[in-house]
Parts: sequence; C-alpha cells; structure tokens
Amino acid sequence: MSRGHPFTDVTFEDVIQFDKRTLNAVMDHGATPSREHLEGWEFKGFNPPAFAKVLGFQKFVKGFFVDDAGNLAGYNLFVEKPRSGPKAAWRPKKDGAPETRHGFYDVVPVGANPRYDDYPNAVLLDYGSGRNKPIDPEGRIRDFLVQVDPSNPDLYLGKAFLDLGLGRVFSNFFVLERLRPAPKA
Repeated sequence: MSRGHPFTDVTFEDVIQFDKRTLNAVMDHGATPSREHLEGWEFKGFNPPAFAKVLGFQKFVKGFFVDDAGNLAGYNLFVEKPRSGPKAAWRPKKDGAPETRHGFYDVVPVGANPRYDDYPNAVLLDYGSGRNKPIDPEGRIRDFLVQVDPSNPDLYLGKAFLDLGLGRVFSNFFVLERLRPAPKA
C-alpha cells in the first residue's frame, strides 16, 4: 500500500479477505461516495460472512438510479448461483429486469439523521425510506457506504445494520465493485 492513504491500491479480492478490525478501519478512513460515481451504475456485491453463503445471498448486485424527484436511490438484484464464490461471474437473474428489483433504498447523507452519524465520511443506504412494502423485512436495513480508496471510484465497502426501532444491530460488512451501467427502468 502507498503512504498517502492506508487503503490505496487495494482490490475487491483484498477487501473481501480483510478481518473485522481492518474493515472497521476502512469505514473510518474511506472517502464519501459521490453521486456521479454511483448514479446509473450497478455493482457486484459480496457478503463475506459464511452465514450469507449458507442462506444464499453471498453474491448480489446493487444498482443506483435517480428517481422522478431527482433523488439518488437504489435497488438490489438476486444473482444466479449466489453461493458460487467471488471468482465466478455475477449474472443477475432475468438480467436485472425491473420486475426483479427488490430491497429499494434512498441514498442520503449520514448527517441528515443523528441516529445514523456513526461514519461522517459515509452515505446511508436507507431501506426504511418507504420504497419497500411496509411488511417487507428489507425495510429494516440501514447500510453505511464508503469508497475504500479515494482515488478508486469503483470499489466500496458497506457496513449493514438492522434497525429494530429502539436500536440497531450490526449485521455484516459487504464489498461492492463496479459491474456495468444500470439498465434503464
């Protein structure tokens, strides 16, 4: 690694191997993701914990779009063979057709809600913004997202929590790497 930033030149493969202490350091040192580097793109996503592989959501795709009001928002896609490991291709089911999108969220600054100001350098992916059905458990997810290396807008780290109303519980870290332009909805 270079002396300028502690995570300069790390790769997707590096980050998915980091231990929890190092992942927390990335969250502390990561750059704030910019709208122009997220908008209109889909990213391959990887949940490193073994429980994600067992439950069948280790691999996924996360996309970003601008809604009719001009706000940055996003969605998730299931992939074919989600347990196939990080070396296998990321192929969205039904190639990411709009009807396969789920787990919608708004992308908001963390300072907008003091309950979510843990990482002032992050953006918050707020699944509780009303884009999901009221009974959808995905509406409880709150992700902090940082750009791992300030000079690389293709690699991000997320820290996921479940908001349980009175408090929140850490779920897991996830890694994103630019995959392709998002299809138009």
